[in-house]
Amino acid sequence: MVKKWLIGILIAVVLVLIAPLAINLLIWTKIKVPPDEPVEVVWTDQNWKEEDWQWWYHATQGSALESIIPYKWFISLEQPKLSWWGSTGPFIDPKFLGGFGLLPDNKNADNPDSIPVGFAKTENYFDPQTGATDTVIGLTCAACHTAQINYQGKGIRVEGGPSMVNLKKFKTAFGLALFLTDLYPPRFNRFADKVLGENYTTEERKQLKQKLKSVIAQGKEFADEVKNLYPTEEGFARLDALGRIGNFVFGRELNSENYRVADAPVNFPHIWSSSWFDWVQYNGSVMQPMARNAGEAMGVFSRVNLDPNSPHSQVFESNVNVEKLFEIEELLSGYSIFNGLIAPKWPEYILGEIDSDKAAQGKQLYQQNCQVCHLPPMDSEEFKADEYWTKLGETERQYLKVTMKNLYDIGTDPKQAVNWFQRTVNIDSLASKVGYESQDGEEDFETDGIVKAEFALKFAVDKTVEKKYDQLGLTKEQRYAYDGYRPDKIRSPLAYKARPLNGIWATAPFLHNGSVPNLYEMLLPAEQRSQKFYLGTKEFDPKYVGFQKDKIPGGFLLDTAITGNSNAGHEFKGDGTGEGVIGPELSEDERWALVEYLKTL
Repeated sequence: MVKKWLIGILIAVVLVLIAPLAINLLIWTKIKVPPDEPVEVVWTDQNWKEEDWQWWYHATQGSALESIIPYKWFISLEQPKLSWWGSTGPFIDPKFLGGFGLLPDNKNADNPDSIPVGFAKTENYFDPQTGATDTVIGLTCAACHTAQINYQGKGIRVEGGPSMVNLKKFKTAFGLALFLTDLYPPRFNRFADKVLGENYTTEERKQLKQKLKSVIAQGKEFADEVKNLYPTEEGFARLDALGRIGNFVFGRELNSENYRVADAPVNFPHIWSSSWFDWVQYNGSVMQPMARNAGEAMGVFSRVNLDPNSPHSQVFESNVNVEKLFEIEELLSGYSIFNGLIAPKWPEYILGEIDSDKAAQGKQLYQQNCQVCHLPPMDSEEFKADEYWTKLGETERQYLKVTMKNLYDIGTDPKQAVNWFQRTVNIDSLASKVGYESQDGEEDFETDGIVKAEFALKFAVDKTVEKKYDQLGLTKEQRYAYDGYRPDKIRSPLAYKARPLNGIWATAPFLHNGSVPNLYEMLLPAEQRSQKFYLGTKEFDPKYVGFQKDKIPGGFLLDTAITGNSNAGHEFKGDGTGEGVIGPELSEDERWALVEYLKTL
């Protein structure tokens, strides 16, 4: 009898010891990412002061996360693993979050809790479903538009560059951290102590527990709702931005019938100079800065009341912070394309000297092969020629005319452009509530309420922004300034935009979908490019000009055979003719000369 009792105790002890190991192993398979890469962070001159980038890192757009998460929760959670010895460490530990590609930021006036770059505290955030307000954590522009290039122990911070972040893995880790907090009583006790402070009541603790369970349930419901909508894994450095914006705004917030499969991931675009383009987005679909930025804010969960059953006065109430969006755009744009945020220069003292003779040869090749689409170098007098500029509004401001290339000519993966061109949205119930007028370029509004996605997004964004402007009491002149002195035009061309290549060296991976790992391979015929490569490290390869592409633990394998991932097109091949061929095949020496020149831009 005693023996059986001892055996039972031993089995129980073994189970207690093994269970956390088994759970941690299961969690590790879900959120495995590359290890953090400790470096000394340095900045190049991009015409911003330290106070500028510190503000930019955490300026709120009015956004939250997919589930509305109080700010205190975010800074109080522990990492998603179990431990026999108490806390597993703060979730916001830079070494932990660094594996997901998130960049650290030290404690300062704009960031008293040392949260990572691209996260912001939004105060008085309201939930349109309940009307409740709270101080919450959300994403801001810098999360996707701040890069870091690591090389031999140095980390070159690139403001406005494409982030090497994996938002899906981050979201999974965050959800697991919430789940374990609910599951494991000692962990919840530590969480409650941090969130509620000293001397909290039993009732307050109970309410916190109930709210935690509610948030977890809401997150699971949303995840189940969209689990089949993103068949092409985005991985590091990529997101199907337009697809996800459409799904949240029109699927989640308006009508689940509006959900669509989003299988066109794009590389996070670099945004220096783009405030002065006549059209933005990879498919050149938006003209006005406020329309672009407010739509993006709505897509990253700056919730808007689109419920047609709400009182008329409450429809289009939102968390979109148009004042901050205007300030962000002003910081990025400056007063001309040559100031504001500018492109980073190749740091020779870190990445090696540029071969001036080879670069001079490459400059001639650029003029012959690249300039017709990507325009003359921005530091040249030719770039200032009238033919490249246009007026868009009622002021004398000049904007750069970006080149648009149709899908046949450029030959790159068509999914992003085609998906947006084909997408429709049912706004019947909302339009019936507030009224809808057909827009320029749109056929008469059909009685069934089906409109093209670009018109639906313009309708929702315009109404949301207009309501904010009214609440702020902005004058006509102030509204025009907030709108960037430009008309609010939209379109959905079956084409992609070619932008100037200033700072192109700092923007890997390449093509709009990030399917080419480095600049050298951009100059090869598609069949000679990497068909599979890994993303996830920030360690740079200055020879090929891109991130290292070999297998890394926890990295993301980008397979160019998968829908949305094609690396075809934009090819220098044969005699220079044919679908997706933009010039004749280059010799090896010519390729390296062009690579060397592109470092100088």
